[in-house]
Amino acid sequence: MIKNIYSLTKFHLSFTVSLSCVFGYILAKNSFDMGLLYPFIAVLFLALGVSALNQIQEYKQDALMPRTKNRPLPSGDMSYTAALTVSLSIIAISFVFAYLTHGFFGVILFFVVIIIYNLLYTPAKRKSIYAAVYGAILGVIPPYYGWISAGESALDFGFIALGIFFFVWQIPHFWLLNLKFYKQYEEAGFPTITKAFGERSLERMTFVWLLLTLICGTFLIFVYQVESYIILGLILVLTLYTLFTISKLLKNRNYIYNFININVYMLLLMIILCVNALYM
Repeated sequence: MIKNIYSLTKFHLSFTVSLSCVFGYILAKNSFDMGLLYPFIAVLFLALGVSALNQIQEYKQDALMPRTKNRPLPSGDMSYTAALTVSLSIIAISFVFAYLTHGFFGVILFFVVIIIYNLLYTPAKRKSIYAAVYGAILGVIPPYYGWISAGESALDFGFIALGIFFFVWQIPHFWLLNLKFYKQYEEAGFPTITKAFGERSLERMTFVWLLLTLICGTFLIFVYQVESYIILGLILVLTLYTLFTISKLLKNRNYIYNFININVYMLLLMIILCVNALYM
């Protein structure tokens, strides 16, 4: 049962999403303290709940793809009722912590997330090749929640730069998966941007967005006034390595390799910037 819940809620992915709330909080406050606890729990449980609800909505399509056919619902390891109960229970817990953190504003914001993710993004994937835009918008909300939980304004230039970075990073994140698995998506009835633009054209577009991600990440060095040579050196090595992997995309078409590396780049860059905020 625990294994099924872990898979249903995409725990590893949901936990990563909740980390971006932590990053937003630390970069806004230059502190790691107990004020982060409730926002982190709220975002984690919301991510777990909406991910489970997403699988409930798409279990028929998941059953048609080798990549997803072994998930709890399409495999028959979990019933529809049990999955729905788990999902709604987790979402309810997230609302409690959202209210404890930001009152009714937190609850309304979490309702908006569900509307965008489960009522707009999930159905849009079956109709539009541009559904990734909804996903990119959603990627900005966890760091935003962490930022405002630190008592700072979302209009601060620091958050605007951070939000742009998270938005831009999400686009090639989605497209690399589409390039790798677009045939499976098409067999399951999803329209794909790979088919619409062609594999070679989408590769070039993805390459440009990967470079934009690195540019936006580098810009954060100036926004957060990184002065430590150690931190600058670490970011330089990380950026050059990621640039090296990106440079191979058009030749080797190593989609998953670049997918992993751009996600690792995001995580390590945020960790390094947070260390700079806390100790430098």
